[in-house]
Amino acid sequence: MIVEYLETSALLRLLLGQEGAEEVRGRLARAEHAVSSRLLEVEADRALLRILLDRPGSGTLVADMRREFTGHLRPRITFFEITREICVTAGRVAPASRLRALDAIHIATFLNARELSKDVRMLSFDERILSAL
Repeated sequence: MIVEYLETSALLRLLLGQEGAEEVRGRLARAEHAVSSRLLEVEADRALLRILLDRPGSGTLVADMRREFTGHLRPRITFFEITREICVTAGRVAPASRLRALDAIHIATFLNARELSKDVRMLSFDERILSAL
């Protein structure tokens, strides 16, 4: 069974049609399940708001991206809540790296998901996250 952990950099590449979008689409299509941190929703919402602020006239494009996420992608994702256990792990993960707090939350959530199933694979384009695993 293939389970993909969808990290924000991968989601945004897909929504924005950036390089790697087809890889994300393909991996999600082949996966039997997708999981992520609840943080994904917050980061996606904030990224879409930044696009609205930075690109006047992008309202229709952002609305389309939001519909793609909320209508097609989000229903396929099982979200892990940011619990105390996740926070403790995030604070201690990759101690020799300069990992940012939100990235550490994604890694801690991924590690928690891996405890439940060794079939979980990280789907990310963030080099800091990938190098910390």
